[in-house]
Amino acid sequence: MTQKEDHDKEVIRCPRLGGEVPFSYCRTLQDGMPCDRVVICWELVFDIGTFLQEHYTPAEIKKFLNPTPKDKMSTLLDIIEQAKKNIKRDKT
Repeated sequence: MTQKEDHDKEVIRCPRLGGEVPFSYCRTLQDGMPCDRVVICWELVFDIGTFLQEHYTPAEIKKFLNPTPKDKMSTLLDIIEQAKKNIKRDKT
């Protein structure tokens, strides 16, 4: 059995962020639980299915692989906040 942290330093390109991220980021993205795309992104790097089965219950896996969609207002607020951050970053 592997430890949760065994793959944390492995790096791939994140299709959502457009840059490289370590597995530790993907493993803890949703309030300490893995990203809902963790299987798609990491399946060619290591046996992610076995890793998930070793470290998470079936209920936890179901929850993070099928997250509850945000309502439209929350999504819009997130987009606005991200745009503000990008504008501040571009000005510096």
